[in-house]
Amino acid sequence: MESIYQGIIMKNENQKNQKKNMRCAAGIVVGILFAAMLMGCGKQEEMTRDAETQETETAGTEMAEMPKAADAETEDAEAMGAETEDAEAQEEEATGAETEDAGAQEAETTEEERPVTMAELLSESGNVPDTVQPPKLPETVLWFNASYACLTYANGWNWRWVGGQEPTEDNARMAQYLLYSSWNVTDRESGIKTVNNLLEGGHRAKCRECMDDLEEWGLMDLKEARFAEEMTKIINGERTDINLGDVPGRYVLAYYMHHEGIDPEYIAAWDLCRVNQLYADFYLCGFMDYEEAMDASLENSRRLQKMYDSWDEMMEAYMLGYQFWQGDLEIAEDSPTKERRSYYEMLKKSGDNPYELDWDMKLKKSW
Repeated sequence: MESIYQGIIMKNENQKNQKKNMRCAAGIVVGILFAAMLMGCGKQEEMTRDAETQETETAGTEMAEMPKAADAETEDAEAMGAETEDAEAQEEEATGAETEDAGAQEAETTEEERPVTMAELLSESGNVPDTVQPPKLPETVLWFNASYACLTYANGWNWRWVGGQEPTEDNARMAQYLLYSSWNVTDRESGIKTVNNLLEGGHRAKCRECMDDLEEWGLMDLKEARFAEEMTKIINGERTDINLGDVPGRYVLAYYMHHEGIDPEYIAAWDLCRVNQLYADFYLCGFMDYEEAMDASLENSRRLQKMYDSWDEMMEAYMLGYQFWQGDLEIAEDSPTKERRSYYEMLKKSGDNPYELDWDMKLKKSW
């Protein structure tokens, strides 16, 4: 099994810089393809929107209401009616309003600068935080939990619990349902098979398939403008010799990854972080006992440590893998990748930041 990871563990230093370019790669191709998807793929757009809705529990996006037009009109009327008032009274009122506005602005600034708490993060996601105090887990186990903390927060749970939740019968049933609905996992056997698929290939393998397809179709080496032209024809049904499947955006991302020199193995973090999450779920629903689930997480997490140098680097690879899975061009305001990335940024600013754990800590059996 270890040989499977030799290619993953051999890091390409160029990829550490090139991954940043992926977030800015929405040039000619992305613009044209996005327009084509909007105009020519109504059905696909609807399917994508449905998928995004299932994963969306946007946090921190509440906006202050804009003043209503009627309020502005009322203020104008009051100003006109006040023309006969004493000038000194008007000045006093204006000074008082300015003082009130200044106080409000100062309060708003203080609120923005205050660290966001975990309870607030969970509340913003539409979920009620756990009322039961999480146990004091070994730091190694907390490291495992941190590797999938973004998903834990997306679900509105607490990263200090293994699997994000207290191990109760109700939560066990919920974990079983989610394993079935999201992974088609119904028992230990199907769970182990799913984990092995992620360990041996996952979306890394799918990304390589997309690259191979583009090569076979003669599209990989095209310049951006020509690639955009051909992909637009395919998306709009003008070319019937090529099938992009249900997520055409994956081919755009595979094209850019290839031209940025990013190997599909780079996005292993997306697959392996979910492996840790699955082991935790297997524990919650009884497919594995605690020791077995933690032993498996230990082996998997040590691989992650060898592949990346920091939480930030691992999360960049995770986000790129998530983006590939979604086929998300990350240019729309409601981009699921932007949302998932915002979870990471908010967690880092929280008063209970999982990524303050030492990335390079010695992961050891402590259970």
